[in-house]
Amino acid sequence: MGRKSYLQYCGVARALDVVGERWSLLIVRNLLLGPRRYSDLRAELPGITTNLLAKRLRELEALGLVLKEQRPPPMGLTAYRLSDSGRALEPVILELGRWGGRFMGSVAKGDTVNLGWAFLSLKRRYRGGVTGTVSVRAGERSFTLDFADGYLGVAEPGRERADLTLTGDVAPVVALFFQGASRARLEASGQLRVEGDRALLRALERAFGPPDFEIGVGQPRAMTRRKLSSKKSSVSSKRVV
Repeated sequence: MGRKSYLQYCGVARALDVVGERWSLLIVRNLLLGPRRYSDLRAELPGITTNLLAKRLRELEALGLVLKEQRPPPMGLTAYRLSDSGRALEPVILELGRWGGRFMGSVAKGDTVNLGWAFLSLKRRYRGGVTGTVSVRAGERSFTLDFADGYLGVAEPGRERADLTLTGDVAPVVALFFQGASRARLEASGQLRVEGDRALLRALERAFGPPDFEIGVGQPRAMTRRKLSSKKSSVSSKRVV
């Protein structure tokens, strides 16, 4: 059976004809961080069945939004990545996230919290005016923040070489970027290690507007395969990165 259409000559209707199926936009959201193996997507999308994930990926491939390719080591095996058409959905997803933030409130019991999704939200908070590459290592995960004057690229994993590297457990990284913690106090307490360009570090502290949601309120179920650290930071909330 073919895909159903709203049969409306309207851009919104046409877009929903393409990506309006359940899970489709969430798959695209995850792929905004970079290529993912099937097993990665399955783990990062709790609640989706393996058959439905396979079906959605086939549909997105057929629509030209997702490409399947053989990846070199260390990833290896088959991976999925966004095509140019798929990546063009980024501003749509970011604005949906901005609008949806008003409904988030505290983290509810059973909610999955994923640090990658949070880092994608930095794109819409970016004020511009920064140039350079920042690697953020949070526990077992790492991210690359690639700053240009008017755009922020976010990718996982982080690069081995960057202009600035921030390293810490998940809790202090979350506190820094999403809970208004002071970078200076995190660094002074040893919870955050900073290496590299200090001028870029100062620019980073002014680069973002305030968060439109807050991680760490309530009891999140997981940070996707990794428990959110229960260690509390003895930091103030004077600065929001």
